[in-house]
Amino acid sequence: MTLSGMARRRAKVLALSTVSATALATVAVTNTQAQNIESAPLDQVVVTGSRITRDGYEAPTPVSVLGADELNALNVVNVADAVNVLPAFSGSANPRSANGNLSSGATGVSQLNLRGMGTNRTLVLLDGKRYINAAITSGNSAPDVNSFPNALIERVDVVTGGASAAYGSDALSGVVNFVIDHDFTGFKGEVQTGMTKYEDDKSISAQLTYGTPFAGGRGHFLISGEHTHSDGIEGTNDRPWAKLPAAVIVNPNYGTGAGQSTNVPQYLVRRDVGLVAGTPGGIITTGALRGTYFGPNGTIHSGYDFGTNVGNNFQQGGDWRYSRIEDGIDIAGSVDRNVGYLRTSYDLTDNVNAYIEGQYSQTRTTNTANPNRRLGNNTVRIDNAYLPDSLRQQLLDAGETTFRMGTTNADMERFYGDYRRSLYRVAGGLDGAFDALGTSWNWDTYVQHSKTTLEPRTYNNGITPNYLKAIDSVMVNNVPTCRVNADADPSNDDPACVPYNLFGIGVNDQSQLDYVVGFSYRHEVLQQDVAAFNVSGEPFNSWAGPVSLAMGAEHRIEKVSGWATDRDEATQFFAGNYKATQGKFNVTEGYVETVVPLARDLKAAQELDLNAAVRATDYSTSGYVTTWKGGLTWRPIEDLRFRFTRSRDIRAPNLGELFTGGQSGSGGTLQDPFRATNGIPELRTQAFSTTKGNPNLKPEEADTTGFGVVLAPRFLPGFQMAIDYYNIDVSGSVQAPIAQKVVDLCFQGNAILCQAITREPLAPGDPFSVGQIFEVITQPQNLIGQKASGIDVETSYRFPLSSIAGSLGGNMVIRAMASRVLKLETQDTDGTIYDGNGVVGGWGAISPFAGLTSPKLRGFLSVSYQGEALTVTTIVRYTGPGVYANGFIECATDCPVSMTAAPTIEDNDIAGMTTLDLSGSYKFDSFELFGTVENLTNHQPPMIGGSLTNSYWQGQGNADYDRVGRQYRMGVRFNF
Repeated sequence: MTLSGMARRRAKVLALSTVSATALATVAVTNTQAQNIESAPLDQVVVTGSRITRDGYEAPTPVSVLGADELNALNVVNVADAVNVLPAFSGSANPRSANGNLSSGATGVSQLNLRGMGTNRTLVLLDGKRYINAAITSGNSAPDVNSFPNALIERVDVVTGGASAAYGSDALSGVVNFVIDHDFTGFKGEVQTGMTKYEDDKSISAQLTYGTPFAGGRGHFLISGEHTHSDGIEGTNDRPWAKLPAAVIVNPNYGTGAGQSTNVPQYLVRRDVGLVAGTPGGIITTGALRGTYFGPNGTIHSGYDFGTNVGNNFQQGGDWRYSRIEDGIDIAGSVDRNVGYLRTSYDLTDNVNAYIEGQYSQTRTTNTANPNRRLGNNTVRIDNAYLPDSLRQQLLDAGETTFRMGTTNADMERFYGDYRRSLYRVAGGLDGAFDALGTSWNWDTYVQHSKTTLEPRTYNNGITPNYLKAIDSVMVNNVPTCRVNADADPSNDDPACVPYNLFGIGVNDQSQLDYVVGFSYRHEVLQQDVAAFNVSGEPFNSWAGPVSLAMGAEHRIEKVSGWATDRDEATQFFAGNYKATQGKFNVTEGYVETVVPLARDLKAAQELDLNAAVRATDYSTSGYVTTWKGGLTWRPIEDLRFRFTRSRDIRAPNLGELFTGGQSGSGGTLQDPFRATNGIPELRTQAFSTTKGNPNLKPEEADTTGFGVVLAPRFLPGFQMAIDYYNIDVSGSVQAPIAQKVVDLCFQGNAILCQAITREPLAPGDPFSVGQIFEVITQPQNLIGQKASGIDVETSYRFPLSSIAGSLGGNMVIRAMASRVLKLETQDTDGTIYDGNGVVGGWGAISPFAGLTSPKLRGFLSVSYQGEALTVTTIVRYTGPGVYANGFIECATDCPVSMTAAPTIEDNDIAGMTTLDLSGSYKFDSFELFGTVENLTNHQPPMIGGSLTNSYWQGQGNADYDRVGRQYRMGVRFNF
C-alpha cells in the first residue's frame, strides 16, 4: 500500500534498508529486523506477495528481493538480465534468443519466465500495477522489461508462488514486481559501455534522473530518461561453439530396410550437419543431373557430395559446409532503446496524496535470419530459359524433361527483421489514510491507460506466387519470358512478371529481384485501461493480536486492433505473413485478504498466523471464476519459521489466443503420410503453420502448494536460510496442436482437421496424387495439463570484517541460491505425458510442447566485499546438466524398439555449465567508477543439437546457457 506524505517516504526508507541488509532475502523481513521495526517510528512495511501491509509480517509465500546495491553490483545493461540471475527463472526471452523468429513480431523483447512454465504465466508488475503486454502471440504475451525505467528501479520483488488471489490472472508461477523510487531527490546519472572478447555486441547506455521537492515539501517532481544501444552478434563469428553445427538426426542405420536394424538407436546427435537439398546458387536433387550445383556468375559444378542423408533435409558429412545456413542467423539482434519517465506528486492534505505519472518507451531490434530457402521443391522444366544448353542436352540424352532443384537463393539475400515497438503509459491516483473503528486505515485508487504499438517488418522476403511464376521461364524471340506470359491463354498473363534465374549466384539484376522479393509489415495496437481501488487496515484484535484486512476492486479493458499488407494476409510471403487482429475483452474483479494471528508467545508457538484471500473475477469472454489462497506461518522458536500455502490460481486466455487473425510460422519438417511411396514418407520443410484465435477458450486453472522453512539463528547474526518446496498442477492449459499432429489426425480420418490443411497444386511430373502441403491451420484449445514441482534454497550471510579481521572495515555479504526442478510435465491431448524436466535442447519432435523445458538444477553464488568506498563482487552461476528429453531411452546397442513416447537415442546427455563473473566499483565524493567481466574464463556452452522439427540448426537454442562468452563493461555513476 502507498502511504501519504512523510509517512510514506519513511516506510520506503525502511524497506530499502531491509533489502540492502539482507541482499536477496527470501522474505522481506528477518527476525532481527522485525525487532528493529517494532522500535522504529514507522507506519507500515510493504511486503510484496500480499496486499496486507503490517509491521513485522512475513508472508507465507516466498519472496526474493533484488535491492539497489545488488542491481548496481551486477552492472547489467537491462534490469531483466539481473533478475534472470535468480535460479527460479529459466527460459526467459531476451534479445539473444529466438533470433530466427520472424512471424511473432516479439523478437528483441525481455520477458521473464518463472519455473520454465512460460512467460505468459509469470505476472509482471510495475509498482504493483499491471503492465501492458508487448505482443499478442501466446508464447510472447507478456510485458517487455526493456520498456521499464531502469534508472529509477530501487528493488525487484519476486514472489515464487501462485498469487492470483492477491494480484489476479497470469500469476500461476509467480509475480515479479519492479518498485520505482518515487522520492529520489537530486541529480544522478550513469554512462556505461561494453563489448565481448570477440569485439562484437558493443554497447553504450546513458541515464539521467532529476528529482526535487517543491511547495515546501508537499510536492515532489521526478524526471528520468535513458538510451541504450547494442550492436548485436552476427551468426558468423569466432566463437568455438559456433564453428561446427550440431543436430539431432535420424540414424541412417535404424529401420527395417536392407542393412538396417531396430536394435540400434533411432536418433543420434552429430556435428558436420548441413542441408541436403539446397545450396546458395541452387543444386539439382533428382535425375541424371543430381549433384550438379551452381556458383558465382552461374558457374557449373558437378559431383556435389551429399554425404549421408539423415532425414529432414539434413546431410551429415560430405559437402555439408557448403550447404550450411545456420551460421548466418544472428546470435543477438541489435537493440536501440529509449525510455522516458515523468512523475509529480502532491500532498493535498496531511492524509491525502495525489500523483500523476507518464512513461514513454521506444525500442527497435533488427536481426538477420534465414535465407529464402526452397529445399528440393522447385520443379524445373527442360525448356527453362536459363538452363545451360550443356545440361539441357544431358537431359535429352537421359530422356528426362523435368528435375527437382533446391536453393537458398543467395541473390535474394537473407530475411532481415526490423521490429519497432513503442509504449506510452499514463497513470494518476490518490492515496492516503483515515481513522475508522478506532484504528488507522490506508487506501489508494488509480486509473491507468497504456498503449503499445507494434510494427514488425521483414525485408528481403520472397513472394511465393511471384517466385513460382518467375522461375518457370521460357525463351520467346530469344528473350527470357515468364511462361504465364507465353501461354496461349491470355487470362493467365501477369504483365509484371520478370523471369528469375535459379542457376547461380549474382545472376539476377534488381528488376528481377524486385518482382520476387517484397516487404512484409504489420501495424498493431494493444491498449489496456485499468481502474482500481484498495483499502487496508486492522479493524479489530483477536486474542493473539490485531487482525489485518485488505480489500479492493479492479476493472480492466484490453483490446487489440491493426492491419497488415494484403500479401501478408494472403500468406504469399516465404516468411513473416503477418495477420491483423481485432478483439476486445473486459474483466471486473474484487478481492478480500486477511491475516489472523492465531497464537503469540506460547511455548509451542511464538507466532502462528493465518493468511487467507479470495478473489471473484468476471471475464466478458469466459465468464466467472474464483481464486483463493490459504497460508500459515508458524514460528515455534525465535530462530525458526515454517510456512505453508495452498492456492487456486488462473491464467485467462490473452488477446492473441482469443482473437489473433492468424500467426504464421514455419510448420517445420512435416512428415506427410498422404505422399508416401513404398512406405517411405516424403518430408516437406516449407509448409506454413498458422495459428488462429479461439474466442471460446476458458481460463487455465492451477492448484499450487508450497511448504518451506526459514532459519535465522540468533547465534549467527546476519545469517538466514530458506528451503521451500513447490508443486503446481495446471489443468486446461491453452495450447494449439502442432502442425504435424493435425496432419497425422487427418490421415487417421479426422475430416474436420483435414479442412485445416492447404496443399499446393500438383507440379508437372509429380508422382503423387496430392500436392505438397502449403499451410496447416491450428487453433488453441484448453487441451492439456501441466505439472511442475521443485525445491528452492536461498541463503544470505552478512557480517562485518572487523569480526574476523580486527580493524579491517567493511562488510562481507555471501548469498547462495539454487532451484532444483523435480518435475516439469505436459500431458498431450491423447493422454501421453511428456516430461520436460531436464530438457534443455528445445526438443520438438518428441514433445510437441517443447516450450516447457528447464535444466534440472540452477544455482547462483555471490561473495561481496562492501567497503566505505570499494566494493568487489564475485559471482558464480551454475546451470546443471540436462537431457534432450526424459522420455528418451539411451542406448548404443541392443536397443529396445523405439516408440513415439519412448524413442531411443545414442546419447541423451547435455553437459552443465559454470561461469564466473567479477565486478567492482570505487566511490569518490559524488561519482563512482565501476566495471564488470562476465564469464571471466570464457567458458563455452555445451553442444546442443538442433531439433528434428527444423531443417537447419538454429545455433545454441537454449537461453539458459551463456552463448556470448567473456564480456566487458565499464562505466561511471554520479549523484549530486
